[in-house]
Amino acid sequence: MKNVEIYEKLAKKYDTATKVVSFGIEEFWRKKFAKTIKKYIDNGVLLDVGSATGDMAKAMDFVKMYLLDPSKEMNKIANEKLFDKNVHFIEDFAETAEIPTQVDLITAFMAVRNFDDMDKGIKNLDKYLKPGGYFAIVELTKSDSILFKLSMFYMSKIVPIIGGIITGEYETYKKFDKMIKNIEDKDILKNFENYEIVEYKRLFPPMASLIIARKNG
Repeated sequence: MKNVEIYEKLAKKYDTATKVVSFGIEEFWRKKFAKTIKKYIDNGVLLDVGSATGDMAKAMDFVKMYLLDPSKEMNKIANEKLFDKNVHFIEDFAETAEIPTQVDLITAFMAVRNFDDMDKGIKNLDKYLKPGGYFAIVELTKSDSILFKLSMFYMSKIVPIIGGIITGEYETYKKFDKMIKNIEDKDILKNFENYEIVEYKRLFPPMASLIIARKNG
C-alpha cells in the first residue's frame, strides 16, 4: 500500500468525507456486510484488514480483534472508537504482516484494491486463518453496466472536488483517481481455490461485490 501518506493526511476528516461523497452507501454496504457475515460466524477472533478508522471492527464487535492498517493516524482514530474493546493494532501491510495468533475470520472491506500485490497479500493473510474459518471481502469490482461506468466517472471526477472542500485536501483526493483499479471479481476469486464460496453477490448500486469464502480443511 504505497499510498499510506494519503490516508495519513485524510484521517481526521476521513469518516465525514466518506459518508458525504458516498451518500451513505458505503455505510449501508458495511452494515449489510456485517449482517451477512454473522449468518456464518458471530464471534471469535477477527482480523480486519485495511481497518481504517475502525468502523468494520466496530460493526463486527468480536471478542478479540486485530486491526491491520499501515496508517498510524487511522489507527489512532480507530483506537479512540474502540477503546473499550479487546483490540490489538498492527501497523503493517497485508503482504508482510505477522499476526500473533490464528483467527476465525478475516474481513477486508474496500481494502484489497489498496494492496500493493493482491495475490501476495491474500496468500500471506491466509496463513493466519484457521481451517473452517472465513475470509470475507467487499470490493469495488469492474462491470459493464452503465451505472458502474457512471459511478467510476463520479469517483474520479466529482469526489475529489467534494472531498477537497470537506477536508481541504483537493490535491490529495485527486490521487484517488489513480488508486481506483479495474479489479474484476475473477482477480479476487482465483485466490480462493482452497475455499468454499458461501456468499457471492453484487451489491447495489452495482459497483461492488460481496464475497465470503470458507477455508477448507
